[in-house]
Amino acid sequence: MDTSPPSRTARAVGSLIAGGLAALLLTSCGTSTREMDASAPADGSADAPERAALDSYDGEGAEADEAADPIGADIEIDERALVHTAYMTVRVEDVSEAAELAKELTVEADGHVASERVSTPNGEPPEGELTLRVPVDGYEEALEGLAALGDRSDLERSVEDVTEEVADVESRVASSEAALETLRGHLEKAEDVDDLLRVEREIQDRQESLEAFQARLEALRNQTAYSTVHLSLRPPATYLEERPSGESIGFLGGLERGWRALVGVAGGLAVAAGWMLPFALAGALIGAGPLWWWRRRRAATPSGEGTGARPAARGRSGSPFRRRSRKGASSEPVSAETTPGREDRDTEGPEDTTGETSERG
Repeated sequence: MDTSPPSRTARAVGSLIAGGLAALLLTSCGTSTREMDASAPADGSADAPERAALDSYDGEGAEADEAADPIGADIEIDERALVHTAYMTVRVEDVSEAAELAKELTVEADGHVASERVSTPNGEPPEGELTLRVPVDGYEEALEGLAALGDRSDLERSVEDVTEEVADVESRVASSEAALETLRGHLEKAEDVDDLLRVEREIQDRQESLEAFQARLEALRNQTAYSTVHLSLRPPATYLEERPSGESIGFLGGLERGWRALVGVAGGLAVAAGWMLPFALAGALIGAGPLWWWRRRRAATPSGEGTGARPAARGRSGSPFRRRSRKGASSEPVSAETTPGREDRDTEGPEDTTGETSERG
């Protein structure tokens, strides 16, 4: 039996089936590839708004950071900002009076007194230290007026240029304010709680920085608007000029020094009295109550009560008996019970007296 034709037919059918399966597999792979390529743009388009929003926030935040940091930016300077400071020593006859005149001069120049100290140590020359702030426009006139108080012995002046620092701080203030406005706009548009909290923290940090810049700018403006004068008031050089050894200061010199010593001692006593007065008043208030209570109790307690002492013997007027008068007459009858034998003695008395008289006669 010949089987060759059927074998060729079977191989042909198998080849056709294998070719169909291969074509189907290739078609499926191509379809899957096209579906994946088509789905990729769809996923990217879904995430595009979120990425765009984040890019927009990061971009504006970066611009705000760059604006808040003006390093390298051009600073326009309209006029120089200068800080004027002077140290002056003036010798005057009366330190206290000169200090009052210096304060009046400062107020007339629309300035103010920042600090003041006038002291007169015992046995030492008086001295005064004042710190005056006067407007820059009247700075030179103020120096001339202060020097006219007496004999100017020393003057030192200095000028510090803070123009770039003022411009830098002003730029930082403006940038911080702009950054805060931008962040507040993001705060209104925030939809997520995390984004809201992040923006609020950023706003708080920028607000603190802005307040620090504003305080620094205000201090710089005050320093440039007012000049500072440190005034030292001293007595004349001959106030306590030392005499050569062996030379007397004379009566007037001794009187002057004695008077100054007396004034110093009186001032010290006045200070001590003023210092002790509050304590004395407090002690008087505290001790007044117990003292009043003790005196009242003492006045209410009878004399000798509670001491155990016997009552004093009654005097002549309180005795139950009364002595006879010089004439022998008794003013009151005498009790026989209380004084036994007294009546007999009284009776015998006249007889004895009569007998004695007879014998003498």
